[in-house]
Order: sequence, then C-alpha cells, then structure tokens
Amino acid sequence: MSESVFEIHDWTLRVDDNMLCRPEREVYLEPRLVNLLRFLASHAGTVFCRDVLINEVWDGAEVTDQVVTQSIFELRKILKDGRNDAADYIVTVPKRGYKLVAPVRPLQVVSVVMADEQPASEANLATPSQPMVASDEHHSAAPFPAGPLTRAISTHARDGKSRRRMIGFDLFVALVLVTIVSLLSYQHASPQVHSMLDPGLLVFRFHSGIDGDNENVRLADGITRALMGEVAAATPLRVQYGATALMGGIRPGKELSVRVSRQPGGTYLDLEYRNINTNRVLFSHQYQISRHNVHEVLQESSQDLLRVLDQADATPGAGWPTDNGALMALMEAHYYTNKQDPVALRRGIELLDASLLAQPDQPLLLAERYLAGEALATLAGNPQSDHLQQIGAHLASVVQGDAVLPARVWEALTLQAILGGQQQEANRLLAQAAGRGRTVLYHILKGKLAELDGRPEVAGDAYSQAFLMEATEQTYLLCQRLGFYSNMETLAPALFNTLGQSKVKLF
Repeated sequence: MSESVFEIHDWTLRVDDNMLCRPEREVYLEPRLVNLLRFLASHAGTVFCRDVLINEVWDGAEVTDQVVTQSIFELRKILKDGRNDAADYIVTVPKRGYKLVAPVRPLQVVSVVMADEQPASEANLATPSQPMVASDEHHSAAPFPAGPLTRAISTHARDGKSRRRMIGFDLFVALVLVTIVSLLSYQHASPQVHSMLDPGLLVFRFHSGIDGDNENVRLADGITRALMGEVAAATPLRVQYGATALMGGIRPGKELSVRVSRQPGGTYLDLEYRNINTNRVLFSHQYQISRHNVHEVLQESSQDLLRVLDQADATPGAGWPTDNGALMALMEAHYYTNKQDPVALRRGIELLDASLLAQPDQPLLLAERYLAGEALATLAGNPQSDHLQQIGAHLASVVQGDAVLPARVWEALTLQAILGGQQQEANRLLAQAAGRGRTVLYHILKGKLAELDGRPEVAGDAYSQAFLMEATEQTYLLCQRLGFYSNMETLAPALFNTLGQSKVKLF
C-alpha cells in the first residue's frame, strides 16, 4: 500500500490533496508533479533515469524526455521556494539520472474513533464494590428476561397475575429494543454516496506556470478554450471549463491540464491528459510555442489529443485564422472577453479589431467580435449599436451555405437571428452549431429559443445544463440577460435561489 503523506526535509507532501506544505506555506502541485515527487520520496537516495521515471510515474504514456526534465526543474524550484540558502532536494547524477537526497520520513495517517462507552469489564473495575443487600426470599428471583428496569418492577409483583404482566412488559421492551437496533443497523449499512465520477465528462484546467507571466496566462486560457471546442466537435465527450468546481454530486472522470511557461530555451505548451478514476496519466507532451508558430502548435496539439481520445481521423482547426498574429490575438482575446470587467472586455475587443485588420473576412474573428460586443452591451444595459449590427451583417455575408465552421460562428449567427426576430432561422442555425459541439453558449441560446416557443421546462433545463458546464455567476446572468430578460426564478428556481448578483461573462 503506497504512502499518502511524506515528510521531505522541511516540507510535508500530502498526496491525496495534491499539496506541499511547510509552516505558513502551502503549494498546490499538478498531478504529474505529485506523482513524481511521491515516487522519488518512496525511493529516496535511489538514482532513476528518465526511461524508468516515464515507466513508473507516467505508466509508460507518451512522454518525452523533455517533460521529465521540465518536471524535475519545476520540483526543484518549488522545493527551494526562493530560498537561496535552502538545501538540495533533488540532484542530477551525471549520465545516470536523478535522485532525491533530502531526508524523507513517511507519515502514517491515523483515524481516531471515540468510543461511545467503556467496555463492560472496565466499567466494572472502575465502579467501587457495593455491599450486598439480602432480599426477601419471595422476591429474590426475577422473571426472564430481567433488565434493570423490569427487575425493579418485578420485585413488587405479589402474585402470579402480576408476574405474568411483568413478563409481558419485559417482552415488549425487548421487542422495541430489537426494532430500534435493526433500524439503526439498516441505516448504517446504507451507502452514503457524496459524489460520483462521470467518465463521459472531461474537465479542462489551465495553469499559469511557475513564471507567473501574464501573457502566458492569457495564452494558456485561450488555448484551453480552443482545445475544448475541438474535443466537443469531434468526440462524444461532454466538456467542462474548470475555473469553478462544484462540490459533491457528479464530478468529471477525465482531466486535461494546460500550461504555458517560459523556460531558458523558450516558451513551452504542456498538455497532460489524466483519467481521474484510475489516476493514470494517459498522455503528456510538451510543445515549444511562439508568436510565429502558434497555428502549427495548436494544430499539432489538437491532433495529438484527439488521437488519444480515439479520434485519429478528425481534422482540427477548421475555420481558424491562418495568420499566426491574428490567431495569437484571438487566443489572448478569449482571456479578456470572458472577464466580468467592462475594461477587460474592451481590451479583448481591441485585440479582435486588430486581428481583423489582418483578416477582415475571417468568420471566426467576426463571430468572436460580434459576441464580445453583445456581452459588453448586455453588461452595460445598452441596445445593439449600429456598428455591431454591421459586424453581424458582414459575418452573415461571408458564411457560405453549410460550410464547416466552428460552433462559435453558428452561435453568433443564431444570436443575430434571435435579436432580429427570425425564430425559424435561429433554430436552423443552432442545429448547425450543435453539429460542431455543444458549448455553454449553445445551451443558453437553446434556452432562449425554447422560451420564444413557449416551452419553459426545456428552457430551464437548457440553462441548468449551461451552468453545469461552467458553474459561475456570470453564466447564470448570461442566461438571464442575453438577448432578452429571462425570469430565472420561474424557469430555474434552484439556480435563482443559489446565486447572487454578479456581472455578465461570455463563455
């Protein structure tokens, strides 16, 4: 049985919590770093080469030597924690590998259960001896069963009739006690299920990286959402953005971690796909990324991920901007257009406007610009501007027939049709969007159309589904305000009672 808590010099590693702690300091570790540090701590002082670490820590998944090197680098930096005088934890043995040299002590987690009462033998020992009092010979025998209460009552029985009544009373008390014990045993045996893993639900989480660079944070968020769109379009999996986790209930059975970080050799994109149920890493890869190859890297990483998800024949990237600068701006704009701050929304719109200068007729850029403008107008409580209507009209003019385009394009056209009162056309466009993956915005638009069709139950279910995909107050308010006001108290009372006031966030 593997240990779950280790004391590593002045740190304590809690494997189950993905946490590394020392006095007044707690650091959350990604699962790959937790698994690596646990393995090294379990074999402290032993040298391991990269191949052995890949087999033991990553279970032989498709992992490059660079991923192992980067993981060791990150662990060293985290353990050192900015302390120049800190002792070495992990050392490199030339031409052999790595070993953990810090003192390690496995800690045993002990569960303490408080007894409800002392054992009978101890109770007897703890009770001083009481003098025996002789009783009248006619009252020395008590009827069976003779509990303390019934024995006291039985001693007052003077004739056979009273004695029979006491025996009946004893039997009644015994029956009540047996019934109570049976009920308690049944309740205790019933399973208490607080949460379940859903193998068909994949959560996407992005990490800022150890350098904390804001540009890398923005890029990681944009890539995360781009990969979500590709997985939703090409696989039967349901996707969830991992900014907010629901407590209990149904939890994702799979997880994709996305991280962009600057290293001595350049900037790298790290992907790690993990089965949460088995805690196995099924795919881990690192890609060097820059402003000049973002399209190539996004295409390659999407193909690798879809291949792991048994969709090797899928062709990702349909409808992406071909200009690297425009695509990079789009990735960064995603970060801003999903913020609740109007200033951030305007920054995202500025990036999208700049990208449209390079590709003015690009459908995805136009769709994102239109949706971001609608989010800002909804937030400010303003009607749709003439400029925004022109962008929507331009988008409709460049989309030809049933072209293979991202879901966002069809969602933007659907919203435009709803605002224009073209309900039948909106339903047709939303069906096109469903063919490219069902996103949060898809479910919100589905709810809006259901309201217009007079189907409040369908609308409430659609809004609830949107909230499950991204459980934020912003998603809730987008359900409430986008296009027209929806009475959430009537349509989805559970959400209405749960959430308070916030600002709008566009997924």
